[in-house]
Amino acid sequence: MKQNLLLLLLLVLPVVGCGKAGPPTYPVTGTVTHQGKPLPLGMVMFVAAEGPPSRPAPIDSNGNYRLEAVAGSHAVQIIAIPPRRESPDPSVDGGGDYADFPEVQSLIPEKYNRYHTSGITVVVEAKDRNEIAIRLE
Repeated sequence: MKQNLLLLLLLVLPVVGCGKAGPPTYPVTGTVTHQGKPLPLGMVMFVAAEGPPSRPAPIDSNGNYRLEAVAGSHAVQIIAIPPRRESPDPSVDGGGDYADFPEVQSLIPEKYNRYHTSGITVVVEAKDRNEIAIRLE
């Protein structure tokens, strides 16, 4: 009985697998700059020409980002909108009062907010390390 169970497990494990599904991804790191200075906040995402997009990756205060992407050509999307300031007000739905605070503005031109209008494309190679600097006007 034990031999039959062991044989069944040996036959089933390769079919079930133990890795993640989907195409392989490769690490990408880099810095996002705007007008020659590191972008101090935001999110960056690579949208593959063929395959799934990367997950959005945060941009740190030094302009650095880190993500995983499939190999190939990617259009790039960047969003850099500072958090909206508010004064706490428990009587307002959501707990915040925005009445006296102006709308926040993006730190970068709006065209970068969408991958199909950003005009930025990069290539991720099938290797252990990709370093890609992104320079915005």
